Amino acid sequence: MLDKFGKLSRMDPDSLSCLDVVKCIYNLTDTDILIFENLPMDEGITAQDVSKLISKDRSTAHRGLEKLVACGVCYKERRAGTPRGYSNYYHRIPARELYKKTEASLDKCYVQVKEALKNIDELG
Repeated sequence: MLDKFGKLSRMDPDSLSCLDVVKCIYNLTDTDILIFENLPMDEGITAQDVSKLISKDRSTAHRGLEKLVACGVCYKERRAGTPRGYSNYYHRIPARELYKKTEASLDKCYVQVKEALKNIDELG
């Protein structure tokens, strides 16, 4: 993982949290994790509301939300709005579903790393 200066940093394996694993597996930033932590599961929230909660501009919130949707750790629901037509509301997936999804991704990653290491002779 890269630190805030763009240098490769290491996570302390003795102090990994669930969110550290999610962050690593899905290549999420600290801002992405902050957005994820502020997402409700039930009623949903707009990018505008997320931007207020995390004190960042709406485009940053929207970019992070779309990244979370692409990773599958949240989803968006389009609802009819009054003055503007439609609004997107974002929800995070339930914890149990996140666990299963992340565990499957971790298992897949492990198999790929093991296969890649079989070619260690290519290093010279």
